[in-house]
Amino acid sequence: MEKIHLKQVIDTGKRPMPLIIAHRGARREAPENTIPAFERAIEIGADGIEFDVLLTKDRVPIITHNNDLSKLTHFEGLVHKTPFSTIKSLDFGSHFRTSFANVIAPTLTEVLELLQPHDISIICELKSQPKMEFHIAQLVGGIASDFRLRRPIVLSSYSPVILYHLKSLYPKLPRALIMLRRAFSFFQLNLFAKYLEVSQIHPSFNALQPRLMKYARKKGWRVDAWTINEPREIDRCLALGVEGIITDDIARTRGYIQLKK
Repeated sequence: MEKIHLKQVIDTGKRPMPLIIAHRGARREAPENTIPAFERAIEIGADGIEFDVLLTKDRVPIITHNNDLSKLTHFEGLVHKTPFSTIKSLDFGSHFRTSFANVIAPTLTEVLELLQPHDISIICELKSQPKMEFHIAQLVGGIASDFRLRRPIVLSSYSPVILYHLKSLYPKLPRALIMLRRAFSFFQLNLFAKYLEVSQIHPSFNALQPRLMKYARKKGWRVDAWTINEPREIDRCLALGVEGIITDDIARTRGYIQLKK
């Protein structure tokens, strides 16, 4: 792990505390990417909520992380090959705890309706599926454009193709590039900055480094890091001055940050 030297980072003065963003909702307390997880995240004071969207066979945007439905349900099949009528009958809660039996995967519209009254940041990750890049950009971008929320919905993706379609179809919607590892070169980032026109980057903890932060400051990008759960990870985020921390444990992360003040 690269050692942090604060002098390497632009703007080393006093910074506001980062937003605490619930990764797939309050997934330590309720089944991830479900209404109970989002409701609980709101109850315990998350500053933002991050969730994943995939398209069903009949192109309904639903909230779940895995295209393989057997990961969280007892159904053998893929989201993009399964109609919504089947998926909405599946139990997405029992894997977490029996008390959450029969909790279903919500649609994107249902989640945005839930979050609409709340002053909360929203990050919607568009997942890649075979031959679905254009359709997910078109459908999710259209729904996001129709909602009037207190804060803009940020549409994020690891896929440059999806981000390019979003830029072409909905240029006014905020877009974020997800970075999984340090393999991204600064040459690649320059290309993405030019052709995708993102306003944010979402690096994993392994991708988060001083050089990247300096580059982000130069470009005027917001930086939200994921998935940040351990004290050493939080310390790195605070030292580098990220704007948002995407975490599985909202209360623990907030409590640790408050102790650091």
